[in-house]
Amino acid sequence: MQQLFIIVSDNYFVRVNTAKTNIMFALLFVFAITANAQGNAHANGARSTGMGNAGIAIADAWSTVNNQAALTLLKNTEIAAFYKNNFGISELSLSALSVAAPTKAGVFGGSIAHFGFSEYSENKISITYAKRLWKRVSLSAQLCYNSFNFTNAYQNANAITGEIGLLAELSENFYAGAHVFNPTKSSLALEAKEQLPVRYKIGAAYKPFSLLLLCADLIYDSNNGISFCGGTEYYIVSQLCLRAGVSTNPELFTLGAGYIYRQIGFDIAYSYHNVLGNISCISVSYKLNRK
Repeated sequence: MQQLFIIVSDNYFVRVNTAKTNIMFALLFVFAITANAQGNAHANGARSTGMGNAGIAIADAWSTVNNQAALTLLKNTEIAAFYKNNFGISELSLSALSVAAPTKAGVFGGSIAHFGFSEYSENKISITYAKRLWKRVSLSAQLCYNSFNFTNAYQNANAITGEIGLLAELSENFYAGAHVFNPTKSSLALEAKEQLPVRYKIGAAYKPFSLLLLCADLIYDSNNGISFCGGTEYYIVSQLCLRAGVSTNPELFTLGAGYIYRQIGFDIAYSYHNVLGNISCISVSYKLNRK
């Protein structure tokens, strides 16, 4: 059976059967654009997705991904699951689990995420610790194991990275946050070292009144430059809210909704890429020991 090597980047070579070459070319091309669109970040939850992917200064179960310092605002242990379908292509789906447990010593948490299909996949496992150091300031640290896997590949890769987060309560209804991904400038474990991107984020969240939330993030990625994410969340009734947002680099328009039933939260989101098409996602969360 004839085989062909496809060059994905300077360090990646994927070996595929020639009968599948055209399909693989298409999928890998879309994947490259998708990875660029996501900044190679993993699941951030449907709530954040519905608000233009902004989430640095908001607190929920997915703060394990967005900004771990915001976990200090949680009152109860939360478990959440997330699924995202990119452009209607199941091979480019993203799934994740997250857990956060507040204790007297601080908040412990972690997440597991998987992106890709049988020929190529990315996996990320993270453990988190966050603590309120002063009355209005919280800090966090996260350790991550990242793996990049090719079926029948010339070489796979892995890397250990870190994340640092900060959250400040500027007033009762106004929060500001900052987050750094890969501050140590870790590289993939390849023969020719390939540095993972360094990502800096700052953001804010403001509640003009109890039913309305406004949030915005500014992001600098060493590979993709500067981007902006912003959105809003409005509660129609106490259990149901609607969301909308925008982001740049690439341009995305997002919509979302959330519903709370007792200890269970349901969130859905939809976004549109003007070249590749539709992105849809859903997340479900459960609060333990509700007070």
